[in-house]
Amino acid sequence: RKGESSPNPRAIGIKASYNVFPSATITRAIVLDNVIFERFISDSRTMDLYFDTRRPQGNWEGMGDPIEANVAMIESDEDAKPYFDCGDNEKYTFLEDVSGGFSPSGTEPGFIIRNEPHMKAFLPSDACTPLTYGGSFSDGTRCNAFCKNVCIRYVHILSGIAEATKLVLTQGDTSYAYYLDDLHDKFRMVLPGGSYQAKFYDTNDIEVIAGSPVVSVFRTPKCTGYADQSSFVFTTGEPTMSPSLAPSLSFAPTKPYTVPINLSQGKEASQICNYSSTKYPARHGNDGIISTRRRYMTHTCKRANAWWKVDLGGLKQIESVEIWNRPDCCQFRLSNFYVQFLDEYGDELSSIYNDGYFMKNKKFTAGRNVFARYVRIQLTAGEPLHLMEVKVLGWDVSPDLLESGASCSDSTQCASGLCTGESICY
Repeated sequence: RKGESSPNPRAIGIKASYNVFPSATITRAIVLDNVIFERFISDSRTMDLYFDTRRPQGNWEGMGDPIEANVAMIESDEDAKPYFDCGDNEKYTFLEDVSGGFSPSGTEPGFIIRNEPHMKAFLPSDACTPLTYGGSFSDGTRCNAFCKNVCIRYVHILSGIAEATKLVLTQGDTSYAYYLDDLHDKFRMVLPGGSYQAKFYDTNDIEVIAGSPVVSVFRTPKCTGYADQSSFVFTTGEPTMSPSLAPSLSFAPTKPYTVPINLSQGKEASQICNYSSTKYPARHGNDGIISTRRRYMTHTCKRANAWWKVDLGGLKQIESVEIWNRPDCCQFRLSNFYVQFLDEYGDELSSIYNDGYFMKNKKFTAGRNVFARYVRIQLTAGEPLHLMEVKVLGWDVSPDLLESGASCSDSTQCASGLCTGESICY
């Protein structure tokens, strides 16, 4: 733009999406190092940051690594500085302004964030100033704020226990509740450094003991005093240090709990018939992609008792099955169906019946001691069957461990809590 006498009134310096695939080799979204924006005036924008809807929703983790900027602005308007839109996709987005070039004063380092309570819960009350540009929420609150003298980081927490739907973090006298991200089965947050007491709760607001929580942290900020994996203290149900007045009795030793894994992704799938020779194959039902676009779904022809089936490759212990309906229309077709668990010969072991239909997704708990090789979704009527995604969650554990006196040889085999005998499980 340097030297232009009459700038394009709607020019954009950099237009970039901030969300990335979690499997990307480089997860960093955007880094600007020693970049100068000159003469951005008359409604032009230095950066247009947007959420790329072309990326399937099942394969993005929000913003990926936060944006880092070491920049300067020369002869440019204040409202040409970057900001995030007010939609739901931007709830956890932020930008670290290393040089202060995007700050209100143009000199103080800090962070541009979404101006919402979940982003500021553990920040000093005077740390953030709402930006006068970038739009407002329906209540008139500005969508963006600039925060200084703080150091924040993007964090994901996987609870390790299926019942956990709420996570309460406490630091000193401040507590804040974060709720499970249904799409990714994890808790997302943006936090400054410090020590946090972490407690999980179920849908009835009863505390549940964490299984094996996993804390993932994103790009290390340039500032100091940020959160890391050691910032969190979880309630893990450790034994009391002093003896009880009377001994407790147990018929079996206590077993550790490990997080169930997705047993179905990428495994061989089939369906009763295909809607098209080129579209909506059975393999789309367990490819890991949960999208708003129907091209990623399965679709059978119209046939009585239509079904879709996945082969887990052998008998596996199943904890639950989660099913996503197609997103665009006709959700009523996925109704009045069975989730069936089949043995190695294709004979039914047990099943779960679903009455009615659901718009998005639903999880079905298999129950205790369910070992199956195949999981089949089967309608009871004559509609076509279509699915966006099916996740069969459980453990790669042999049913031989159920035999009387069998012992577990490693922690993976202890996952189900079904092992007996003297073993490392207790």
